[in-house]
Amino acid sequence: MRTKEEMEEKIEKLNDITVALRAEEDNLSNEQKVILAGSELQSIMLTSLLINTEEQTRELLEKFERRAEELDAKYVEASEANNAELKARIHGMIWTNDIRLDTIKWVLEVEPEVF
Repeated sequence: MRTKEEMEEKIEKLNDITVALRAEEDNLSNEQKVILAGSELQSIMLTSLLINTEEQTRELLEKFERRAEELDAKYVEASEANNAELKARIHGMIWTNDIRLDTIKWVLEVEPEVF
């Protein structure tokens, strides 16, 4: 598991990115807005994980892995129903869940799966 210092350093870097992007918020491209949102979410996740034990963090990993399976199934259902609006909403939920998973895996030093 990553040390508290490593996590704090990563939080600081993410916060620097956030501050820089917020300073230009009126002129951000969609890609930069996605980076901003992702950086903020990752920083929040890391901050909350600072106080967790390794066991608690592993439990969160399992929770978000189950959530990923649920969201994937819902996405398939929305695709089969040809429901573009629902697919778009679920895609956003999958994206945020993936950030959570990647952050937790980084903290636990678990190699992400490559597809």
